[in-house]
Amino acid sequence: VDLPLLGPTHLFLPSYGVLFALGVTLAWIWFGRRARTLGFADEKIFNLTFYSLLGGIIGAKLLLVLVDWRDYVADPSLLLGTIRTAGVLVGGVAGGAIVFVLYARSNGLPLIRLGDAVVAPLALAQSLGRFGCLSAGCCYGVPVDAGHPFAVTFDHPQAIAAGRFPGQPLLAVQLIEALVDLLLVVLLTILWRRRLRPEGTVMWAYVLLYSMARLIIEFYRGDVDRGLWFGDQLSTSQLFAIAGLLVGGVMLIRGRLSGGATGAS
Repeated sequence: VDLPLLGPTHLFLPSYGVLFALGVTLAWIWFGRRARTLGFADEKIFNLTFYSLLGGIIGAKLLLVLVDWRDYVADPSLLLGTIRTAGVLVGGVAGGAIVFVLYARSNGLPLIRLGDAVVAPLALAQSLGRFGCLSAGCCYGVPVDAGHPFAVTFDHPQAIAAGRFPGQPLLAVQLIEALVDLLLVVLLTILWRRRLRPEGTVMWAYVLLYSMARLIIEFYRGDVDRGLWFGDQLSTSQLFAIAGLLVGGVMLIRGRLSGGATGAS
């Protein structure tokens, strides 16, 4: 496009960014509607969501830098590139959760009740984000045969996987995780509508189930950018997933022992 003062300019809208923004927007609207039905003021919920999103973005980028710290120490100019990268998803979830807790507590909001309400919208945002990963060729899977039902070959020169595995069919783990997240959306929505007791059951179910799914899916990832540990046996995300399994499982058992999980109309 020939723009005034700028001359010929290439304008483009990356599909990854579109899907990420769509996921965030839909999750924000959905959580806002849920919070409204619970009787919370729009302003506080808006601020809670905004600051949690900001914390999530910072957390994702911070964990990316921590995982690849040697590269950034060797070339600090690479830090500028983090502006255009989403970062590490589990870092985003952790960063957003920390801000969510801090803001809710400092403003007298019932943390656990809102936690139950936010996890299904969060899973929806994650699902659309994974569709974005599929479109960008990042977070790709291990090499597979061309006849595999979840095989995908990335040919576009800007796709990360295309530069590392040119012409090689890879397992579409992005699609698999996106579908798993959508299943989580359905399950968590059903649980939330049943108003399970004690409060927190839905939130801890998300922590447990997402951690379980992520722990398994990570074994089929083919990229190493997310960081590998213990002789390349476990990824950074799997370490978080193991912690999530332990915390989610303990809290669900604790809830059952303390009050049970009965439905309420």
